Amino acid sequence: MKSEDAKTYLRPRARLMSTLGEELISNERVALTELVKNAYDADASLVVIRFQAPLEEGAGSVEVWDDGHGMSPETVRGTWLDIATPHRHRTPRSEKLGRRVLGAKGIGRFSAAKLAHVTSVTTRRSSGEEVALRIDWGDFAQEDAYLDQVPIECMVGSPEVFTIDGESQELFDDVMREFHEGSDSTSPALADPETGEDPHGTVVRLEGLRQHWDVESIQALKRTLSRLLPPPPPTELQVSDQPEFAIYVKTPPGELQHLSGFVSASEALAHPHYRLIGTVAEDGFARLTLRAAGDVPEVTVERSLRQDPKRPSCGPVKLDIRAWDLDSRSLQQLLKLDFGARNITEIRNLIRANSGVTLYRDGFRVQPFGEPEFDWLRFDQRRVNNPTLRLSNNQVVGFVYITADGNPHLQDRSHREGLIDTPEYEELKTLIHHAVTEMETWRYKLRRPASPAGPINEPFVVSAGGRGHGVFETFDLSPLRDVVTRRHPDDVVLGRALDKATETINEGVRKVQDILSQFSRLATLGTLVDVVLHDGRTALSHIAFVLRSLNKLVERTRDQDGTLSAALEKTHTDFSAQEAALDRLFTRIEPLSGRRRGRPREISLHETIAEAVSVHEADIRRQGITVTIGGDDVRVTAEPGDITQVIINLVGNSVYWLSTVPDAAKRFILIETERTAEGEVDINVSDSGPGVREEIKDLIFDTYFSDKPDGIGLGLSIAGSVVKDFYDGDLYLVPPERLPGACFKARLRRRVG
Repeated sequence: MKSEDAKTYLRPRARLMSTLGEELISNERVALTELVKNAYDADASLVVIRFQAPLEEGAGSVEVWDDGHGMSPETVRGTWLDIATPHRHRTPRSEKLGRRVLGAKGIGRFSAAKLAHVTSVTTRRSSGEEVALRIDWGDFAQEDAYLDQVPIECMVGSPEVFTIDGESQELFDDVMREFHEGSDSTSPALADPETGEDPHGTVVRLEGLRQHWDVESIQALKRTLSRLLPPPPPTELQVSDQPEFAIYVKTPPGELQHLSGFVSASEALAHPHYRLIGTVAEDGFARLTLRAAGDVPEVTVERSLRQDPKRPSCGPVKLDIRAWDLDSRSLQQLLKLDFGARNITEIRNLIRANSGVTLYRDGFRVQPFGEPEFDWLRFDQRRVNNPTLRLSNNQVVGFVYITADGNPHLQDRSHREGLIDTPEYEELKTLIHHAVTEMETWRYKLRRPASPAGPINEPFVVSAGGRGHGVFETFDLSPLRDVVTRRHPDDVVLGRALDKATETINEGVRKVQDILSQFSRLATLGTLVDVVLHDGRTALSHIAFVLRSLNKLVERTRDQDGTLSAALEKTHTDFSAQEAALDRLFTRIEPLSGRRRGRPREISLHETIAEAVSVHEADIRRQGITVTIGGDDVRVTAEPGDITQVIINLVGNSVYWLSTVPDAAKRFILIETERTAEGEVDINVSDSGPGVREEIKDLIFDTYFSDKPDGIGLGLSIAGSVVKDFYDGDLYLVPPERLPGACFKARLRRRVG
């Protein structure tokens, strides 16, 4: 093949600019944030976002002013106009203050196309010439034009904007005057104006707006900007000094004028009901401090949160997680604090508007972490599975601190929304989940009513007992009583009637709680298993029919095509083995179904236990766990499904916690059975895992309580209910004996002859 040219080249069309600007950036708030980040990279201490009326689509303008070092004509031509410039990769720190720069890909400046039809840039370095650019983004929409065929107006000359007594100095002087007049403890960090230098900086004017700006959209912008820089971090976290950087939003006179002012975090965020402060080292070892409002003593937790040593480390992380109870009684105390809220509804809305966990890298926010609608840690999904224990995203305000040097594998996506899905990013989310689980457990203990004592006097640590259903945890007539006492303090008859009504309602609630607890533990699982069995066996019947047809095809092709016949026979053998495996699995879980329980029959405990353990066979093999069934092979008259249900839950817990121990550790599960002198039957399940932490031993049998980050909290409750309801027995957590981890004893007293 002959060719005149050995090489050719890509040549981008001009409309590529529209893709980079209008389509790559998701919304106007993100676009303005990109321009603010550019100012931060230019060592600015103050950014002013000025709105010029009318703020209608196709009219008005938004201006972004900064007092950074500005750009020289050479920098504008060689860097600013260089798309995807590697400049920031070569110089990752700002030239004067040494800030870790936020821009890296060289495309953030084109977010201006998302905001307006025309962008004008005026910039000047100290003692240098002033450079003015004008870009009409409509020029790049020409279908036939190439990028290098669309000219951009660029003028270099004597300063007019950034001069002494010029427009920039007038604007910044007005803002500084307001700062000094209204300075207080909540004012943003702001550097004193430099002296001895000519005015310098950059202004980006965005003319011909692409959207209408109203009160709601500017408030949303201020909320987004307020989270660019975190509030002052706790001193114990030893987060590097936050940069002196402030943002001021200036709105036009009229209905938007009240929105003018510095961007700062709400004072409400300084008064959480619960707070977690701590560090997680590169190896996953955490030092966490838990605090609560009032006189509650703080709690310190020091342990490893990393449960899979094979996963790559995300690097060291620092956490400041704050949470609120959003019920009216809990928020009542916040009304006494003066931060602009007039009632409980406004406080609740204020918390929700600022909710979410924000990620800061080198002191600056990574988008969109912290937006209320961006539940990147899936708090709401966790709460759906366990509403009693888990926190929802709208009641949490969190701050996570990382660094580019310490966490190099946590990298931004090209479109500036989120981080690239790497194993390190998944590990970061996992570590935060484990830390928040510590907080949720501690909060649960503080809110949990005192539990009754165990049913019998034995040297066991704690036993399973029925506790209330989570749906009623805030069912309380105290607010009504407060109103009656305040308005009718002398009405004895009314007080007695209220007491009697309260007693009657509470008794009814307790009865409903008992009923709901049993159904939630037993009926839900049984119904689910019924569905699985029905649909699964239907599919198996179809598979069996296909396999019979396949077997006939094997017979017909055996003499005609030996190779095809052999391949078909191998396929038949493989699928038959899988069908048999599924059939065995369905047989094992059938006792857990919600159908009518069968009549108790004489069974071997060891055989029934072995069958139940086999349900976890794959996980046991994968984790390298040795399971031993020992003790007397007691024969009892019982429903096999009951024993299976208890063992599946207990062994399942052991398998999970054994997966968290180091690979070098030996992993054992020991199940022993015996008949006591009194004729009762004990089933002991112990393991060599980490054991049950002391601070949660009295919580583990509560319905919906779980120490697993994504646990539902029904396993032990279900097992305890089976033992209690059908065998008049008890399930206990007992001190470890043969193995050092968790040890549970199921004692059966009835139907075990």
